[in-house]
Amino acid sequence: MENYIETNYGIGRENLKSDENNYRRGMGLWEIEVKDIETKNYYFFEVDIRDDYSLIYIRDLTEIYRKNQVD
Repeated sequence: MENYIETNYGIGRENLKSDENNYRRGMGLWEIEVKDIETKNYYFFEVDIRDDYSLIYIRDLTEIYRKNQVD
């Protein structure tokens, strides 16, 4: 996950903190919330992992979460 954020957002790994991880039973998905401790921005991801722990996909839900926030 850190590699994905480093590559796509240009944020150094040392500034990232995993804030919340939720496993969605029955769906086999992890919901991961990551915080940039420098800017205090949050990033939201859905990660699907096979039973053998190999990665199927990472879905970046950050913009969806930002659009759904009420100011």
